[in-house]
Amino acid sequence: MQKHQTGKFKYHSTTPASPGIPQKTLILYHGWGGSAAGYHDAANEMAKTRYRVIVPEIIYHDTRESLSNHFDQRTTQHYFWKTIVETIEEFDQFVTALGIPKEDIVVAGSSMGGFIATGIFAREHKLSGLANINGSGSFLLSEKLFREADGRGEIPGAIEKELTEYDPVKRIISPSPVLLIHGDSDEFVSIEGQKDYYRYLTETGERTNVEFRVYAGVNHVFTDEMVAELAEWLRKLD
Repeated sequence: MQKHQTGKFKYHSTTPASPGIPQKTLILYHGWGGSAAGYHDAANEMAKTRYRVIVPEIIYHDTRESLSNHFDQRTTQHYFWKTIVETIEEFDQFVTALGIPKEDIVVAGSSMGGFIATGIFAREHKLSGLANINGSGSFLLSEKLFREADGRGEIPGAIEKELTEYDPVKRIISPSPVLLIHGDSDEFVSIEGQKDYYRYLTETGERTNVEFRVYAGVNHVFTDEMVAELAEWLRKLD
């Protein structure tokens, strides 16, 4: 993969193994406390499809005002949603700077990256698809579960208002295909957020082009099998 900078945006990218094939773009977002460089292997696997792969450097990570300790509890609680919201908000500027038509883009991500990708997908109806791995498309529910796990109280009104604005289950449903992947033993991001988003898509939205793959006995890990399943799903989008 190669590193690039366009304006304020830094990202890593790779090109398809068969460059002569008409090119679409997979924008792949990494997880909380992760890095763009950490997704090189996954990106190279995706490059075996017809997709160009872009892994953005995310605000408060990588070289963009990176935090000193992402896994300090107070830091996580303060910056987790802030990072998600800011990344969702900058998507339009990012793809405009790179000159990529939205209809040629599939967004994907693992863990926090799954939250980000789903939040973007819920606002950008021209996108070609979404893959959410070990993340959530039900923001308020996930925050409630985070708070229960941490022993915190109810969601404050200001936070609830902001999350409601960005919550994919509160927004009009995009018609493009969706792949949801999650381990059923995830101790960090509950699978319940994925289940709720799946229900929203298939019941409220009456969608039929949504796939939900549950990996038995898998914790919060983006496994090689998940990477392979994502690559196969991308091939099927043709």
